[in-house]
Amino acid sequence: MRGSLTLSILLSLSVPVLAKDVTVHGFVTEVKSPTSFAIDDYEITRDNTLVLDLSDPGVKNTLPFRPEDIRVGTELEVRGDYDEQSRELKAKSIKVFLDDGQRVKRTALLEKIPTLTRNGSGWEGEIRADGERLRVLPTTFVTIKPNKAEKKKLPRNAAEKPAPLNSLDLLNLDTFVRYEGTRAPDGEIETAKIEFEHAELEPGEAKIWKNLEPEVKPPDYSKFTAGEFNMRGCVYEFCEQYIVPSKEAQDYIAKIGENLIPAHQKELPADDPLKIPFRFYLVKAKSFNAVSYPNGVVLVHSGVFDILQNEAQLAFVLAHEISHAVEKHVWETHEYHRKGLIALRAGGAVVPYGGPLISDLAASYIQNTHTRSLENQADRVGLEWMLQAGYDIREAPDSWKAVSTKQGDGTVNPFWSSHDNKTMRRSYLMAELRNSYSDVDFSTLKRDSEEFHHVAEIVKEFEVKGKRTKDK
Repeated sequence: MRGSLTLSILLSLSVPVLAKDVTVHGFVTEVKSPTSFAIDDYEITRDNTLVLDLSDPGVKNTLPFRPEDIRVGTELEVRGDYDEQSRELKAKSIKVFLDDGQRVKRTALLEKIPTLTRNGSGWEGEIRADGERLRVLPTTFVTIKPNKAEKKKLPRNAAEKPAPLNSLDLLNLDTFVRYEGTRAPDGEIETAKIEFEHAELEPGEAKIWKNLEPEVKPPDYSKFTAGEFNMRGCVYEFCEQYIVPSKEAQDYIAKIGENLIPAHQKELPADDPLKIPFRFYLVKAKSFNAVSYPNGVVLVHSGVFDILQNEAQLAFVLAHEISHAVEKHVWETHEYHRKGLIALRAGGAVVPYGGPLISDLAASYIQNTHTRSLENQADRVGLEWMLQAGYDIREAPDSWKAVSTKQGDGTVNPFWSSHDNKTMRRSYLMAELRNSYSDVDFSTLKRDSEEFHHVAEIVKEFEVKGKRTKDK
């Protein structure tokens, strides 16, 4: 009997643990060598004979790419054998995505007035926008384009096309920059083309703002009775919500949100059409989610307090949503998909950022690279505003770690491929921290507060009370 038991133990020790066949899609967070690197918690090894797949769908790969070019921030899809004990993933195939990583073509608001100097007939210097450092070279084609309102004021025969930029006095912090270029080894983007255009609130966008004005019945705080939120012109299931009946909780969410709005936007006069009237609501919903609308309405689901661990993580969620509104992502998507978005073009239902889709039509376009690029931009810009508000930006990727701990590491939201999976969102933020914030003194930044945990208890009390009322 004892001999049989000993033999069984020896046999069990001698049998190798079978590796899992795993596919990981994310951004490189550490590089040890061209054959050894990491994506979040996955330690990836690549045999020298393994050829990289550069067949990015819909993208012409005109740039050379070698294994030596893998850097922190490179987007990869790796399939291979995964050892859970060692966390080592032996790659069988590696697909490289160069679009929006090495080859960049984006639009964003200026964060600062560019520091440019004349160089012959061109410009040279740096532009800060999009959470990126844009390097302007003497060869960069720099122009300014009249917006629609400015075009109407031009003489009939005047050219409406972009014209060379003649003076930095033409630029302000209500200016968008469209830029194209390639990412250099130091992380900066060497631009080939820069086009400025002053921001404006177009009639169609103003119509969307108006149609999305919510009907709000305030809570009865004295009786701890929930308020009601109804978003008109919206067919999204979370447009009707109960507002958590705690003035402390609502004031807390509003305080965090207001602190994250960029200074220039906050300082615009109330009658300026570019002023976004931000309003923040904590609503009853078990899901880990927050949604934002182009007119500044931001909903935070009470379920975030079941998952997030501290105030800095909550600040990242809010900064991400605020950036969708400030960077005009709904309107940009509307223009990008003008022919397909029938509901939007009619000024009707709108897809808010952060929630499920309103139709199969939306599902057909939301999965493309353009939309995911906007999610990445919201992360980059959100990190900037987090830092400006004094929060520890290392908590941004940790917020997704907290989600994984509670929900597993699958898709963030099955309706939104733009949010990808938690590994992708977390690894993207980790790469951003290492590429752009390595010189930050984190010792001075805020991570948590007693108020965060107090509000979490209020939310829990409300949910328990609501459940008991329903049971009765």
